[in-house]
Amino acid sequence: MLKNGLKWVGISILSLMVAVAVVWAASRFWPLPVEQREAMRLLQAPVPTNGGNGFSALWTLRYDGLDANAREAVLAQDVERWRTGTPGQRPVDSSAEGRYLATPLPALARCGRRGMGCLAAVRADPERFAAAHAGHDALHQRVAAIAGHGHFVSPFMPFDTDPMVPLPVFHPMLDPVSAHALAHVRGDSGAALAGACADILSGRRMTGQGDTLITSMIGAAVVETNARLLADILVELPADATLPAACEAALTPMTSGEQSLCTAMRGEFALAGAGLRLASGDPKGNRLLLDVPRTQARMAPRYAWACAASAELVAARDAPAPIPGPAQDRFACIANPLGCSLANLPGPDMQQYAGRPQDAAAMLRLVAAQRWLRQQPGEASVALERLPEALRSPTRTPVLSDDGLWLQVDRRVVRDEGGPTLQVPMQAPAH
Repeated sequence: MLKNGLKWVGISILSLMVAVAVVWAASRFWPLPVEQREAMRLLQAPVPTNGGNGFSALWTLRYDGLDANAREAVLAQDVERWRTGTPGQRPVDSSAEGRYLATPLPALARCGRRGMGCLAAVRADPERFAAAHAGHDALHQRVAAIAGHGHFVSPFMPFDTDPMVPLPVFHPMLDPVSAHALAHVRGDSGAALAGACADILSGRRMTGQGDTLITSMIGAAVVETNARLLADILVELPADATLPAACEAALTPMTSGEQSLCTAMRGEFALAGAGLRLASGDPKGNRLLLDVPRTQARMAPRYAWACAASAELVAARDAPAPIPGPAQDRFACIANPLGCSLANLPGPDMQQYAGRPQDAAAMLRLVAAQRWLRQQPGEASVALERLPEALRSPTRTPVLSDDGLWLQVDRRVVRDEGGPTLQVPMQAPAH
């Protein structure tokens, strides 16, 4: 009796184990949902590139005395150092450090977050800013020259032991802002306008053609910051003042491609995959609790929205980007519980990232609208009703503040230092 009972217990346990194995195998090999397969296709498609790769210019931006060939040579050397470095301890700095003079970037050259109050700060103490920018002319020329490159794709490949690849030092991109303000304060408004507009063009190029989010976000910040300074300068000039050729190009509405984060999201997705493989401890990542390929597929829609056909329409309409939430299918998690947990962790706020290029584009429209309104006869409030379509969006039409001193739109991304609106002045301040 006892023997038969033990036999049936054994058979039951074996049956249960077989059932668990069958369910696990079915979960592991269940076809991926259509949206995940499509997201993977979008993210793994060849990255379209326009013009020459300007990554070496960003990588060596701080350093004086290098021509284009020398910058490429430095980058090639640094890529080789990264490739052959000790796993987990690969060098992330540049071999240019110590070999070439790095332009000093003192905090004294800064003039407010996103350019707010920059012109007033420089006017209050021009000598301090003049001293801070001594010897920076070559750097400022390099920042303006960034616009001449077609895209910015890093040659540093992530390793499973080192998923975070080296990044350029980006803060030199914003160094020229107070120098442009200083030129205006000292009476050379033409140089100030030309400099700010040239840097806007560089920021526009970086925003849509960088292969990391930080490259795109810095590009958007360069656009917004210089556009705000441009508005502050223009309001102090005659309404019919002739603008440099660079400004006509800079104030052209940003295209959907210039606001696109597709290239950036492809790069971020590749880095996320390397991080998953590091977490799994297995180059292939096919372990019982963490299936890297399926985890990547589960995460893919949260990145692929930027590459979807609808993204161009969203940018054209200046509408909030539809960011997919975490995957809801639970059957796939039976064979990939750790992967599902990782995929469902709260990640970066993609709405915030998607909104920054849109705010940069809105800031440019505001500056163009400011210029147009100041050239119209009569009250600005009346002229605003016939504002050209190119200077408004379907979701954000500029309005005057209650006191009539500012032209503004709601921000897509609310920032503490800027409040809920993007603004440009309609009257020159007293000084």
